[in-house]
Amino acid sequence: MYSQVNNFHNSNCNFNESIFFNANKPQEICASIWLGPYNSLLNEFDNSSFLNDQNIKIIINCGNTVKFINLIESNEMNIQLSSDIIILNLDPSFDINESTNQALISSFNSKFNKILQNYLSFFYLNNPQSSNLIHKLPPKCSMNIDSPILYGSNLKLQFFKLIRLISLFKLINDKIQILVISEDGNLNLSTGLIIAFLMDIYKYNIENSFKLIKSRRPCINDLKLNYYDDLLIIENLKKFYVENIEIKSKNPNYLKTKGFLKRSMNDDDHEHEQQQQQQQQQQQAKQSLIDEILVGGDRKRRLN
Repeated sequence: MYSQVNNFHNSNCNFNESIFFNANKPQEICASIWLGPYNSLLNEFDNSSFLNDQNIKIIINCGNTVKFINLIESNEMNIQLSSDIIILNLDPSFDINESTNQALISSFNSKFNKILQNYLSFFYLNNPQSSNLIHKLPPKCSMNIDSPILYGSNLKLQFFKLIRLISLFKLINDKIQILVISEDGNLNLSTGLIIAFLMDIYKYNIENSFKLIKSRRPCINDLKLNYYDDLLIIENLKKFYVENIEIKSKNPNYLKTKGFLKRSMNDDDHEHEQQQQQQQQQQQAKQSLIDEILVGGDRKRRLN
C-alpha cells in the first residue's frame, strides 16, 4: 500500500541550490504547471496571493489528505480560496472508512465536490462535443470523478483522469494555471504527477521528466527503486506512458499544441491541412463551452 510519509533518505533539499531559489515558493515546471509547498496557499501580509496573481484555478494536493483538509478548513490559517477554484486530492493510500475525521472530510467533500461536479457536468459529461477535445481514457475506464479525493491502488488511472481533466480545461481557457502541492513541495507523488504531465505534453520519459523538474525545483526528493512507494509511482508511470502513446497514436491530431507548449521541443508541423481542420472543429466545440456556469453556490462564474 502506498504511504505518503516522508522518508529520511529524501527529505532534505540540496545545499548547492542557486541563491535565487526559494523552496518555500512554488516553481513553474512547464507552461502553466506549478509545483510547490502548502505555503503557496497562504495570503501574504500585503493581501496579495500567489493563487490570484498567477490565476491558479486547479489545485491538486499530493500530500496527506487529513493534514491538507485541516489546513484549508482551519480558520487559523490565512487561506482564502476563490469559489471557482477546483481542488483535487490525490492520495492512493487514503481510506475514508478508517479516518477519524469523518466530519471534516464530509465538509470538504460537500464544498469542493459541488464545484468539481458542476464543471465536469457542464464541460464533459453533459456535452457531446467534449469527445472532440481530449484523448480517450484506457478501455473500460470512465472520466467520472465522484469525489475531489482520488484514492485507491490504481494510480495509473488517476494519472489519466487528472491529465485529461486538465487538458480539457486548458483547451477551454489556456490562461488558467495549475498548482500541484504537498507539505514541503518535494514529495515523490507530486513529482510523479508532474512527470505524467510532461510525458503527456512533451513525450518525455521518466528520466528526462525528472531532470526537468529537478532543474526547476532542485530540492525534490529522489525516486529510488529500493523504496516501495517510489517503485509504485515509477511502475504506474511506465504503464501510463505506454498506454498514453498507444491511445494518442490512434488519434494523432488531437490536442497538438492547444493550451500548452508543443508536445516535443523539436516537433515539426506535420499534416498541416488536417491539423487546421481538426483545430477548427476543436474551436467550434470550445466556443460552445465558454458560457457561464453555476459554481460555488448561487453565483455564476466563468473559468477565468
